[in-house]
Amino acid sequence: MTFFYRTIAREFLNYRRKPGLFLNPLIFFGLVVFLFVLGLGPDEAKLNQAASIFILVAALLSVLMSAESAFDQDYEEGSLELVVVSSNSLLIYSLAKSLAHWVVTFLPLILLVPFIGIGLFLDVEQIWVLCLGILLVSPTIILLASVGAAMTISLPRNGVLIGLLVLPFYVPPLIFVTGLFEAALLKQNVFPYVYWLTGLFFLALGLAPSATSACLRIAAED
Repeated sequence: MTFFYRTIAREFLNYRRKPGLFLNPLIFFGLVVFLFVLGLGPDEAKLNQAASIFILVAALLSVLMSAESAFDQDYEEGSLELVVVSSNSLLIYSLAKSLAHWVVTFLPLILLVPFIGIGLFLDVEQIWVLCLGILLVSPTIILLASVGAAMTISLPRNGVLIGLLVLPFYVPPLIFVTGLFEAALLKQNVFPYVYWLTGLFFLALGLAPSATSACLRIAAED
């Protein structure tokens, strides 16, 4: 566990030294939401119906934008090779990197959602469900993005390729989180969607770190 905490602390220090790694996705997220509002106009009914989906899509795109830098620095500096040849577990390493990536990417977005929701005429219940949906789907998105980042770590400008690789796997969680938003809008029971999203998270937690660590090992040994 010491290696796990040291990896997380190292990641936070890296983000502190390079604030653009987490500020750029936040700025991109804000721009996408702003363009969405400009496109639909100030109609409260239209904004109320589509706001949740557009906020989710903006968050997804901002995460894909930052995914390509998840392992790049360690790979270029040789830190990844040191982890591979040491007694430390690559599985723990990939989990720590994913957790740090989630904290600096999705946690600020979740904190911003209530303010954006108020500006888009969402009521308190809709904002709560939107925060819950992003909170449930975001770990799965991060874990899948880490697999794509590990698979393309040795390729230059791999951002587009990561999106092509992981977007098909984003379809099931996006379907259920969209159903969650629609159920909340129609005042229906949202708990079945919560259970499905939780199950998908545990499935990704069981499979994605192993796939990520295997890809990292292959990249470091080449």
